[in-house]
Amino acid sequence: MKNSVRRLVRVMPIVLLIVLAGQASATTWQIETVDSAGDVGWFTSLALDGSGQPHISYMDWGNGDLKYAHWEGAAWQIETVDSSGDVGAYSSLALDASGLPHISYRDGTKRDLKYAHWDGVAWQIETVDSAGKVGEFTSLVLDQGGLPHITYYDGTNLDLRYARWDGMAWQIETVDSAGDVGEFTSLALDGAGLPHIAYFDLGNDDLKYARWDGVAWQVETVASAGSVGWYVSME
Repeated sequence: MKNSVRRLVRVMPIVLLIVLAGQASATTWQIETVDSAGDVGWFTSLALDGSGQPHISYMDWGNGDLKYAHWEGAAWQIETVDSSGDVGAYSSLALDASGLPHISYRDGTKRDLKYAHWDGVAWQIETVDSAGKVGEFTSLVLDQGGLPHITYYDGTNLDLRYARWDGMAWQIETVDSAGDVGEFTSLALDGAGLPHIAYFDLGNDDLKYARWDGVAWQVETVASAGSVGWYVSME
């Protein structure tokens, strides 16, 4: 491993859990190993395409690479997306209307937020945010126009940040800076395309929620009884 990752939960090797399809009542879990080439399967993110086939992004810890696997109907197709340094932690995967993958993740070498998408011919990779130590705990969603929105943790300022591609450039802003906030982000867009974010407040051990109402960010604490808000998921 080329670089340490804070608050890491190890999962190896990568496995995919699939309930039997086409049955009125599932009987057993079908479990298989997708990739076992080295120390792989960290920071997984799963999406299903229009045919119900699974696509997975994950980190190859041994090589410090971002990898991507998809089931093509007969076999798993596995490839390395980015190998430029220690990359691939905190991956978040989404598929666009054409079923093409988009992935947000962290560059641990440069401590940047990165974004990769398959344009049908090749992977297009870019750095979204390089202002300080950023890019942990990413969550990626595509809007109705197929444009990416990403939430993530700013480790330099201990803030929750939000980036979106407006068609011309990345628009980046701080959502919450009240203490040490923004870990374990989970992003969703409503019918109007407005962002809603669940995340962890490390300073107070609370679950927080932020939403953009069209004018300003509305931020509130959802739960504060004990140490809550780890590994949130919002829909």
